[in-house]
Amino acid sequence: MVAAAKEADARVLVIGMQVPPNYGRRYTERFAAMFETVAKRHAVALVPFLLERIATDLAYFQDDRIHPNESAQALIAETVWPVLSPLLGRTGTAGAATGRPATGARDRDRTGKAG
Repeated sequence: MVAAAKEADARVLVIGMQVPPNYGRRYTERFAAMFETVAKRHAVALVPFLLERIATDLAYFQDDRIHPNESAQALIAETVWPVLSPLLGRTGTAGAATGRPATGARDRDRTGKAG
């Protein structure tokens, strides 16, 4: 997918995820490492773990204890935005605190070009 996206001149951001430790140490370590491996292999940006700021606080998860709830969204955005914003040609933290795209982002199509 990354190669295809780059071939289409897309700017790529790999966002890492982790699985619970009950999957076994070997599997969880290899799963987590996969995202960094892919990002390095294709020389693209990486957010190592999407849920970095919320993973240990169940208050940020739905009752299933897997999926983040509404209150987690701004923290997730703050985790992603510093890596994503340069890919979009933006600087600063606009949008990170609210989890909303920075002004003008809604006016862009899927390629990132103004439309």
